[in-house]
Amino acid sequence: MRTTKNRSGFSLVELLVVVSIIGMLVAMLFPALQRARAASRQTACASNLRQFGIGFAAHAQRNQTYCSGAFSWKHDGCVTEVGWVADLVEQGIPVGEMLCPSNPARISATYNELLNMIVSTSATCVDRLGSPARTAPDGSPIVNPCRAIVEQNLAPGSYERRALVENDIYKEHYNTNYTTSWWLVRSGLLLDKSGNIKSDKPGCAPSRMALHSTLGPLTPGRADTASVSTSFIPLLGCGGTSSPLAMPIGNNEAGDPTAMSTTPGPATNPEMDAPKFADGTPQGGADGWWAAWNATRQDFRGFAPVHCGACNVLFADGSVRAFADGNNDGLLNDGFQPTPANGFADAEIELPEEMILSKWYLR
Repeated sequence: MRTTKNRSGFSLVELLVVVSIIGMLVAMLFPALQRARAASRQTACASNLRQFGIGFAAHAQRNQTYCSGAFSWKHDGCVTEVGWVADLVEQGIPVGEMLCPSNPARISATYNELLNMIVSTSATCVDRLGSPARTAPDGSPIVNPCRAIVEQNLAPGSYERRALVENDIYKEHYNTNYTTSWWLVRSGLLLDKSGNIKSDKPGCAPSRMALHSTLGPLTPGRADTASVSTSFIPLLGCGGTSSPLAMPIGNNEAGDPTAMSTTPGPATNPEMDAPKFADGTPQGGADGWWAAWNATRQDFRGFAPVHCGACNVLFADGSVRAFADGNNDGLLNDGFQPTPANGFADAEIELPEEMILSKWYLR
């Protein structure tokens, strides 16, 4: 007699059940994988900031300032010679390769200045030309790219100017998507007898961001004698989004978001501006200018919670801490009342005064 052997296998229904179970497991694991990836990016970002902190400390030992200024052609000068990015690149730290991996902005808003700003050779408020041209041993001229833009009269938005900016600045690692704190690059204000911001250069307009209206970059002496520990003085954070990029640079397309260069400094609540006083306003008293300045807060809207609602911030002691955006409005509030103009959703304090310096004066 012949015996019949049954073939073992899966029916269509069984296959569908298995596929459904696998799909459910993947759906359950996906959020965990996303969180793990986000945590890895935040760790990489914190590592970048710590490396920058080591560079700032080394610069402070040699030059008695944490940096030479902001990464801004408009406010500080030639970006390959002046500013914290140039300082660190000179030390061998490739800042342009050490971007915050979670930040959608991959290039600094300073590139819009480099691409489009009109610069006069007679401007005296900021030295935007940088070092003079010199001659190489083979007789060829060596000219920094910012001076070359001006002296070669490269038109704003031109192909020649874009190519020079890309080849001589961007590809040489002069880029970042981190935003400096006003404390790092300005550290204090120059005020007149009526409490208004003044300029120490005749003919140059005063402002919170002008070097000639401030004490300049933070020094170890000012940090050490501040009213708070250096662990509360912010230096650098994940950069908030600024205006779209004007022209393609490297892997960045025209229209891509850019990162703010610097936080704006102390501001009135909630107007987000510098206080202004009539001539003869006294310093003391309830109506004096000191009380008005003392009511200002630091405008930290240049920092962005790019790590799933958190922002990494580097402090003057070298530590890095994360601050959460509690109300998910995309901004970090240190005490401002909300208005449609300033963008805060509510008055929830996400940068507590006991954790970050938010006054107008270090002392």
